[in-house]
Amino acid sequence: MWVVAIALAGLLKGDVAVAAEAETNRTAGPVAVATGVADAAGRRQYADVLAAEAAKSQERLDAISQQLRTLDGDIESRLDRIVKLLSTIKDSTDSKGRVRRAKDKAIEGLKKSIAYYVRERDMRDKALVASDANVAVSKEALAKDAKVIDTRIEKRIGQISTLAKSLTQNEEFNQYERYRNDEYDYDTETKEFHRFEKDVSGSAKIKSELIQDLKAGIDKQTREVESLKQMLTTTTEPKRQEQIKSQIEAKEELIADRRQQAEDLLSANAPSTKPVSSKGAFEIDKLLAEMTLDLQSDFRKFQQLVSERNEAQKRAQSNQDRLQRFRAGTAPDTTP
Repeated sequence: MWVVAIALAGLLKGDVAVAAEAETNRTAGPVAVATGVADAAGRRQYADVLAAEAAKSQERLDAISQQLRTLDGDIESRLDRIVKLLSTIKDSTDSKGRVRRAKDKAIEGLKKSIAYYVRERDMRDKALVASDANVAVSKEALAKDAKVIDTRIEKRIGQISTLAKSLTQNEEFNQYERYRNDEYDYDTETKEFHRFEKDVSGSAKIKSELIQDLKAGIDKQTREVESLKQMLTTTTEPKRQEQIKSQIEAKEELIADRRQQAEDLLSANAPSTKPVSSKGAFEIDKLLAEMTLDLQSDFRKFQQLVSERNEAQKRAQSNQDRLQRFRAGTAPDTTP
């Protein structure tokens, strides 16, 4: 890219050897680059080209980031509405388990979202403990990204927990154990009894899977802590040692949070939810299906924008670094 920019600035004469030398200078460092553009006027032109490229790449990064923020806000707003709606209702005798199944689908969708964020977080985890020379983006930018991702993961887990706690809890079934047709035949179970029996069984299955997910997360973080501790014993660079220690501390706090979240799910009290009619459950199911399709489409766009943002972030960092190297290499020597 910068070879083309120099040509446009009139600094290349069409000589193949000069072009090859310029390509070598791309990674050679500030002194070699400065030597390749010898006269003061040429250096100024080259600096202007580099500055323009750096500004343009930053402009593109800012534009993509703004698109991401807007789309992210739309997605979050709809998810918040879905979770709020589902967490306040439950099945009635005639709704045929539609509400519970809707909650299960919503939880599965949120879990898929978490899996995506975890992959993005893992990429940054590796970069944060790598040497600066092997990282295309600044550690500050990586740390900022990681913090945003952590916040989003915790929000998703909170949303899942809210939905799980709104499910029928085991102790609720006790009040319906004797809910039978006493007037005619004590052994004949009512529709209400059957409905609660299925509801409790289905809800218990969903909660059990969530507990297993939390335990799997604890195991993963525990393995990563051990790996980081091992890395710490072989690292001599003070800056990297501090970065590794910071990650260990953050992961240990996360393990404690996951254990508490599992405890909360196991000890959840009976929710304050209202039953919906068969027609109401059908309409809600239809509405959620439409919202889910929109969310799936938007989340695919979101993932694509994240990929574009990641590449734009690397390009902006690279152009800024190149500009700084050139300026450092052409700065006047003030050594007495």
